Amino acid sequence: MKKGFKIFSYLFLVVFLLLTVAIIFLSSSYDKATEKIKKESVNLTTTQAEFYQFPLSQPSADKPILVPMPKAMQWTNHSFKWPINWILNPEQHSAQRLEWLERLTSLTAITGKGKENIVFFKNENLSNQGYKLAVNGTKIQIDYGTENGLYYGLTTLSQLKKLYPENLNGLVIEDAPDLELRGVMLDISRDKVPTLNTLFEIVDQLALLKINHLQLYVEGFSYGYPSFKHLWEGKETPITPAEIQQLDQYCQARFIDLAANQNSLGHMAPWLETAEYQDLAECPDGFGLVPLMKMKTTLSPQDPRSIELVKKMMDDMIPNFSSSIFNANLDEPFELGHCKSEDLAKEIGVGQVYLDYTKKVYEHAKSYDKEFWMWGDIVGKHPEIIEQLPKDITVLEWGYEHEHPFDKNTARIKAAGLEFIVCPGTSSWMSLTGRTENMLGNISNAVRSGITNGAKGMLLTDWGDMGHWQYLPVSFAGFVYAAGVSWHGESDQSLPLEAYLNRFIFEDEKNKMGALALEMGRISKFEGMEVPNLNQTFLAYQFGLIDPVLEHAIMGGIQDMAGTIAGPEMSGILKSRFENKKAFDYEGLSKHLNQIETTLNTETEMNLQQVNVLKDEFRNGIQMVRLGAEVKKYNEQKDDWTVDEAMDALRQMKTTIEIIQAEHQRLWLIRNKSGGLTRSLKNFKKLESAIDEHITIMGGSNFDKKIDKLKDKIIAGGVNWYLN
Repeated sequence: MKKGFKIFSYLFLVVFLLLTVAIIFLSSSYDKATEKIKKESVNLTTTQAEFYQFPLSQPSADKPILVPMPKAMQWTNHSFKWPINWILNPEQHSAQRLEWLERLTSLTAITGKGKENIVFFKNENLSNQGYKLAVNGTKIQIDYGTENGLYYGLTTLSQLKKLYPENLNGLVIEDAPDLELRGVMLDISRDKVPTLNTLFEIVDQLALLKINHLQLYVEGFSYGYPSFKHLWEGKETPITPAEIQQLDQYCQARFIDLAANQNSLGHMAPWLETAEYQDLAECPDGFGLVPLMKMKTTLSPQDPRSIELVKKMMDDMIPNFSSSIFNANLDEPFELGHCKSEDLAKEIGVGQVYLDYTKKVYEHAKSYDKEFWMWGDIVGKHPEIIEQLPKDITVLEWGYEHEHPFDKNTARIKAAGLEFIVCPGTSSWMSLTGRTENMLGNISNAVRSGITNGAKGMLLTDWGDMGHWQYLPVSFAGFVYAAGVSWHGESDQSLPLEAYLNRFIFEDEKNKMGALALEMGRISKFEGMEVPNLNQTFLAYQFGLIDPVLEHAIMGGIQDMAGTIAGPEMSGILKSRFENKKAFDYEGLSKHLNQIETTLNTETEMNLQQVNVLKDEFRNGIQMVRLGAEVKKYNEQKDDWTVDEAMDALRQMKTTIEIIQAEHQRLWLIRNKSGGLTRSLKNFKKLESAIDEHITIMGGSNFDKKIDKLKDKIIAGGVNWYLN
């Protein structure tokens, strides 16, 4: 008995000593990291001049506010008074053309030979989608080569009618697009699935901008697969096959091609979380792409059941689309070659494993006689496989920072004899209110490179990562700008973006809202550093109430991950951003947000049906930015505050997050289906719980506070040691 007690005592002592040493070691690691952070912060300034600014100049005053800007336009000495009715020659009459005229100009259309005030002339010399619009004192003539060219001429006419509601001065416009395909891809898979009415409204907006291609990005169960109803019914509210068919017809009537889109290898987490398909994961136990985080998102390409699953998904989706295009995505299979396919990858290479699987998806798409599209990130990382790709595949070259090497990458794809599409982004996701300068530079860079190297088109992406917190109007500026420059590339710095937003998107009589929307996307200049793909005020929600040392260590991990994912061309650029950061300008950001909110509330006069909804969306976005900044400030400065100061900050954050959540839920349900809302609120709830916990600790004894601080030191010190 005594011997056993002795052994137990020795073991207890050893464990106690080891724990003591560990605590001392980790505390020391924490203290050293704290000193390093303090030294760095002393040298930080709030200078904003070095932040990227896109040179968007004001357009010339003699040109009307048209987007896209016409290639050639000249005023003439005529004046045309808008008629009560449009009168067409019976030979040019068709139910479709009458519908276009009435819908686009809000005037009725009738027929009357010899009395025509608008005529259409088919001109074989005009290019596909090209048109010529001539206005004299008595009539308007639109020359066209194809029916969509005629439609685009009428679209320009509709903009002119809104700009000049009584009389239109004579003019001649000759126009045609630089890029044949001009598309938008909406993410409906990161929690937010728009209602059909919302999609109709988006389509109408895009059609007036001469966008002619649309995709709804699908991963997981945002599409209602009939064969897998048991996996999503009662849990999700996906877009249904019947709704796709309705949307398809709506798009066709506006010369927009709605194409099927479904991820087919990576981004399969929702499927792999089900009991039925969890064993199809490449890494069943997860894979650590970055430290402290495991992911399970990629199908095992060797398991024949993987391709059978994807084929069945395609069978459920493709027949509902009239488009000749299928986008299989096939991007970011992070785990590929790391688990089940590791031995095969060592034998033939990760790129070849990817290519062999891709060809199986390709063959099934071809059985439906579909043109096959896929993202180009894996081809870029494994250039040895590019020559083996079927030559009728279209590669989607994507990148979402303004410095992305579109020119170099598209030149390589062109040299391989493949068609390609450039894919920039709206920069709205993970930003709360947008990233205006990056959006402008990213789109301009992509389109200019695409035009130079012979791209088939441009596909603007609008993602919704991490809960899809940004509201739809945050993306409007990106839609307008991308539509304008993909039609007329040389207009990238002279496009009347702000004016068009005022007149056609926000319908603001005070002409303030366009500039306001762009300014809301410039909050990063106060954040001290442009983090790739997001804003720091958004990142604060992901971190929550976190120790500065722990945040610093995790940011180092993000820096490494960004470089790994972005590739060698971008890694140096992104590293420079982290190494040359400035101090977060809390006071400057607060003044900026106050000015925006004041202008929104008192200096705008929008004639929109849902004006109150739009204003509330922007207001809640502003509140989200405020709270993100307050969380970050609390983390950085709380150790220098009194208990009362910390409690005041916590109580204010508690009130704010309750308001934000209630508004987010209300606003979500106006434009979107209910499924995914609970997931979207998850990080709000997590932050609210952390605030409650800190309020409890701050209201407790000094001993409780010291124990909590020690816990933070040990955790932060351990993570800092592990990552560095």
